Amino acid sequence: MLAHHVLQPDLPLLVAHFLCFQLTRDGANTDTAAPQPDISDLPVSVFHSAVATFYAPSDLSGLGGMHSECIRSTPCWRKGHARYDTVFLEKDQNELGMKGLHVGRVFLFFSFTHNGIKYPSALIQWYVPVSDEADEDTGLWVVEPEHDANGQRRMDVVHVHSILRGAHLIPVYGRDRLPIDIQHTDALDIFNAYYVNKYIDHHAFEIAF
Repeated sequence: MLAHHVLQPDLPLLVAHFLCFQLTRDGANTDTAAPQPDISDLPVSVFHSAVATFYAPSDLSGLGGMHSECIRSTPCWRKGHARYDTVFLEKDQNELGMKGLHVGRVFLFFSFTHNGIKYPSALIQWYVPVSDEADEDTGLWVVEPEHDANGQRRMDVVHVHSILRGAHLIPVYGRDRLPIDIQHTDALDIFNAYYVNKYIDHHAFEIAF
């Protein structure tokens, strides 16, 4: 029912893959060939926002450099269009800057309980770098939507603890004029590539180089 409501028919399969990974990682299931867990009757709660709290040493406006921001994923923002924010996610703690980060867009915040364990989760649409280095002219990394074998934008369910903070993407504009009926809410859907804006604040500049 939730998959139908959010127009993501693969959601049950993605949740099953996520739960199987969590159980294997936590040592509850060491057999990599084990069948996927049954999720047909899991109680699910849906949320339209989440708060990310992180340490931003160059921005001392918070207590000791701590900073919080709200990440939104809602079908109706202020009685208007939907709003699905983009975020940075942890990729590799041993790598610095963008090489250690993923960029994704949150299409759903939800949680479910399996065997007494609560899993706060997010449905993420992925963006991948178009190059191994930042753009030479702007100093910004350029990302593009990742697609699966069927040409659809790739999505996965992840644990919310893998989300670091919000990200800001700027479309890579072409030379043609945009149609007059384009809305700002269409920006993350209609362009082929995006700049990862590290200049949006101090902390983004520190991590997205």
